[in-house]
Amino acid sequence: MKHQSLISGQPINLIYFGSPAFSSKILKSLLFNPLRTTYYELRTIGLVTSPDVPLGRNKTLTPSPVASLAASLHLPTFKPAKLDDSNLAHIKLLKPDLFLVVSYGQIIPQTWLETPRLGVLNLHFSLLPKYRGALCISQAIKNQDQETGITLMAMDEQLDHGPIITQVKVPISTDDDVASLTQRLTSAAIKLLTSALPDYLSGKLTATPQDHSQATFTPTTKTRTRDSAFVSWQDITTKDPATIHALIRSLNPDPGAWTQIPTNRGQIEAKILKTNLTDKLNIETIHLPSRSPISFQQFLAGYSLTL
Repeated sequence: MKHQSLISGQPINLIYFGSPAFSSKILKSLLFNPLRTTYYELRTIGLVTSPDVPLGRNKTLTPSPVASLAASLHLPTFKPAKLDDSNLAHIKLLKPDLFLVVSYGQIIPQTWLETPRLGVLNLHFSLLPKYRGALCISQAIKNQDQETGITLMAMDEQLDHGPIITQVKVPISTDDDVASLTQRLTSAAIKLLTSALPDYLSGKLTATPQDHSQATFTPTTKTRTRDSAFVSWQDITTKDPATIHALIRSLNPDPGAWTQIPTNRGQIEAKILKTNLTDKLNIETIHLPSRSPISFQQFLAGYSLTL
């Protein structure tokens, strides 16, 4: 980035790329607490998010959480199915200075990366180069890591490959699932942006290339399906308790770990909502189809386990 291109008193026009709920929270922090210094103000002038998707029994077209927030504030919003030159032409009309990407869902093409004069930054929810890709939070829990974090990086054309501007570490509790850890990482990301982005734009922080030899990659989001979330009862009862506890937490809340419990009434399908770890794996809460969640002790009051 060419820091010398900043002009005192001139706003920096930001276009935000993001889609899920946690990205919406980060966007909201930028909109309601815009970053200002003596030299400039960061102004969010537009959003790029994923197209509306059909949800629910009636397959109602539903906007992403980022799109919903933007609509409530009447911000220009783009939902391109493809980041091609035609859609880029519309973005260029806004004369952006900077792109910020926070879990958008598509690879940003080189032509788009070259558009904003101050570059393209990305907030990634891991300590790069570890856990490149979309399932970085889940993978850190599954691998029983004691910490993860937030990386602010300058984007290039490869996946999570660009130079690192700064990072902050976040501890992982043995009770964390993807939702609780995402919540803490989101709070850390907001704090990181507040301090690091002004320092980077003013030249106090510079980007350092990653050690690509240390890179690890997570599976794609397409692998995170209901079938992939099945955990056999045999594994639950015979395998290392810490490993199974971590696996279940890494799958929750979406798509949600589930199993088939052998009982005197046959195999009972159940989602495993919560477990804890003592000297063994303890199942706390389960969810049977078409019923409300119950404790595992309540379940055992009505069913007997069989081998």
